[in-house]
Amino acid sequence: MKRHNPMTEEKVRLITDEIIKILIQKNQDYGGASFDLGMLGNMVHLWDKVSRYKTLVEKSLKNETPNFESIEDTLRDIIGYAIIGLIIIDEDKQV
Repeated sequence: MKRHNPMTEEKVRLITDEIIKILIQKNQDYGGASFDLGMLGNMVHLWDKVSRYKTLVEKSLKNETPNFESIEDTLRDIIGYAIIGLIIIDEDKQV
């Protein structure tokens, strides 16, 4: 039996629109600090978030509740840092 494919343009846009809003707000709060260390810093941020994601998934499989950040928040941050990485690459090309 074929499974329903939940990926629609509307669902993707809902998520990406939310990510855009979060990225802009966090960039205002942090003053662009995500760009200070370039690709190396971006890689470290992504590494931390992917490690956090792994831990959260492992906890959820044991029915443990995280103290702070949810899996959803962590995935949003991973997407955000990937976008920041692409912006860093684009900026480096223009220098």
